[in-house]
Amino acid sequence: MACKHETSLQKTSTSKDVEIKHNTDQKIKDSVLPLSGEAIALDHEKTKALKRDKLIKAKDDRAKLQELVISKRFLKKEDLYILDYQYPYLNEEIDPSYAVFNNFITENYLNIEKTENQILEDKELLCDTLKINRFRDKRSIDYKIYTVKSNFISVVLYKENYYSGMRYSTYLFDCINFDLEKYDFVYFNDFFTKGSEDAVFVIINNIIKESIASGELYYDCWELSKGDFNAYKNNFVMNDDVLEYYFDDCVICPSYTGTYSIEIPITAIMHLIKKYNAPPKMG
Repeated sequence: MACKHETSLQKTSTSKDVEIKHNTDQKIKDSVLPLSGEAIALDHEKTKALKRDKLIKAKDDRAKLQELVISKRFLKKEDLYILDYQYPYLNEEIDPSYAVFNNFITENYLNIEKTENQILEDKELLCDTLKINRFRDKRSIDYKIYTVKSNFISVVLYKENYYSGMRYSTYLFDCINFDLEKYDFVYFNDFFTKGSEDAVFVIINNIIKESIASGELYYDCWELSKGDFNAYKNNFVMNDDVLEYYFDDCVICPSYTGTYSIEIPITAIMHLIKKYNAPPKMG
């Protein structure tokens, strides 16, 4: 009788254990069920909107520079596409030599015929695969502008592209740094000390790795490749506190998540900046 009793207890206990284990396993399965395509699309739309809003709402120095910088607009609507450009134009009444900057903008961003051909011939720029129907392609340009002291401006031009048949728009970025006294453009080798490329590349990737590890909005992002760094090393703007690198969609993150820019505190790169490492003037 004792053996039967013990056996009975053992079976009952085993039966409960199996039931509990089954329920636990089911809960685990339920918690890790893959998201549906619709749920993924909604999540991507949400993170895309957050990413875009951060870019659009970022504060700049446009109001402070309203006498120096005139915002101009070009709008063209065709059956197959829309061009909507807002771009900076330096006030030549203050200094006629600002025409150097204005001519650069005209030649590089207002070549409408070239832009139209690009839109009509090349729609292979996106890395996203979810698609919906759109009626017309659209390319828009807007900008943020920053000033460092009184003799230097930094401009980031952001180009938003909508392609028919694609779910997401993409963003492309060009950064322009201009010396208002020398009437000249400033590039990586003008700003950084000689041989700083590797150090800046490592700093950018360390910031990216930290962001991926700590932030939910950085899923699916990746480190910057050396080839992409070489292509984008001039794509930065600055103010007194931060140097900010901008990267097109699909360079460090897909269009639906992550960030468009990497901020580097000036204090972290002072040892690489020329003006902080110039030999003392004698006399």
